[in-house]
Amino acid sequence: MGLSLGLLGVCIVVAAAMLFLAMPRVGTPGPLTLFLRFAAVSGVAAVGSSAMYFIYGSGGGLLTLSFGDVSMVSAPALLTVAVCVLARRGVRRAAVAALMLATVVGIVSVVIPLPASLAVKALGLTAACAACTVVVVRSRPQPAGPLRLIATVTGVYAVFSAARVIVAGVAGWDSPLYAAAFSFGPTTLMGGLAVVLIGAAVVRVRFGPRPDAPRARRSGGSVVVVGDWDLAAAAFGPHRVRQLVDDLRRAARDLDPTATDVPRGVETHASDPVAALSARLRKAYGWTVEDTILLVGDDPQPSPSLKHRLGRRLPAARD
Repeated sequence: MGLSLGLLGVCIVVAAAMLFLAMPRVGTPGPLTLFLRFAAVSGVAAVGSSAMYFIYGSGGGLLTLSFGDVSMVSAPALLTVAVCVLARRGVRRAAVAALMLATVVGIVSVVIPLPASLAVKALGLTAACAACTVVVVRSRPQPAGPLRLIATVTGVYAVFSAARVIVAGVAGWDSPLYAAAFSFGPTTLMGGLAVVLIGAAVVRVRFGPRPDAPRARRSGGSVVVVGDWDLAAAAFGPHRVRQLVDDLRRAARDLDPTATDVPRGVETHASDPVAALSARLRKAYGWTVEDTILLVGDDPQPSPSLKHRLGRRLPAARD
């Protein structure tokens, strides 16, 4: 029992330390670093859940089952937060939702007996995994390849978790069908495979090409960028200008799914790209006319009117 309590304490300390490192950085520069921190917390939670279930199976008591359920649901929930970081939207909402989901599952595991608490945990896994998939599909964060793998794995696991509840509700928790497809062995195999595949995707994000790395220009493409970066950053603030670049790239992919990132902007085959992107950004991303004057085409030299209008913002920015 002393070893069990020690292992439990180590898991809690590691997870708490990782959260301490990650959470204060929400909203600050360095999305890749923040993504990796949340992904690491997710991995710790996934491994920690297995340790808690092992302790519970060895007579660890109801508290270890609750910790196991909380850790298991937290793994995909925190992965959703990590993906939101790369998408640069909804990070705080995702973090709050992850905390609320883990809290609800933990309370249910303590106050409601099995198998009802198991159904709640499975539904929580379904929601967390589905949310991760939706963020990737809707926001299309970069790099696309490994994040598509994460979306595929979490989507499959969401379906698996939902099917687990459906089969249990229709055929029963003790039915041969449930035992064959959703008992401890198949569930552990699915969870282990998901952890390995997601871990491989995170490694590809860490060591693969950076999303903002310059890319070779495609034949016939037009480049649209944020003009006069230093002046724009002084007028709007660096964080706001980076957000504008992110919006520009997403809007370009709305119009041209083959659009590629270039430093401070995007390359696209859309016709009349500056006008088309300006209209899209005003309609779908809430840009003002003052924002759209930052966009310049293949000749990235700012116009005199751009310099004049940005210059008028500088006193207000310094205030």
